[in-house]
Amino acid sequence: MAKERKVFRLSYIIIVIIVETNLEKVENNDMGVGSSSITLRFRSDILNKLKHEAAQKRISLNTLATQVFTTHAEYDAYASTSGMVSIPKSLLITMMNQLEEEEVKKLSEHIAKNEMKDLTLLLRGEHNLNSFLLTIESWLRVSGFQYSYHTTDHDRIHRLVIQHEMGKRWSLYFERLFRYVFAELSLTSKPEFEVTDNVIAFKVRE
Repeated sequence: MAKERKVFRLSYIIIVIIVETNLEKVENNDMGVGSSSITLRFRSDILNKLKHEAAQKRISLNTLATQVFTTHAEYDAYASTSGMVSIPKSLLITMMNQLEEEEVKKLSEHIAKNEMKDLTLLLRGEHNLNSFLLTIESWLRVSGFQYSYHTTDHDRIHRLVIQHEMGKRWSLYFERLFRYVFAELSLTSKPEFEVTDNVIAFKVRE
């Protein structure tokens, strides 16, 4: 037993990770946030898995760790509190396809009016265009959807493209959800949407 404990203790490796600010997020927020260092202890098998994932993604271990910690701090830590649960994608597709288009619209309106503001306030502490889009971006990262999010400083236009690969009903759901939220925010200009069966894109001005 003592030998097993010794082997177990030796299986831990201390590494130093510099917790840096996600540069893309800094650009989107137009604000600089400092960085600091922290020493963490990992089991060697976990560390090897992290190194392997970082190598597959062609990023540094430090960058991967920053992404993991950022996702937890910005989303995972609040997900269960806000009623978010994990459901297989295939089940979500099947359930949504059982609804008529009018039912999908009513569902998106209900979520927009009764859930999105609470979720944005919980995660970001305020409810405006920037905080809403950052909340959506955090959710997209966790969900694993392919997406592209850009802002331009000179005209303050936000562009978001989501490739969800979940079919026509989900495209309708996302489009209506975003439209309802944007309407509630009383934006100065009308958002522009492009929608296909598996992709939804929009650009909106602050």
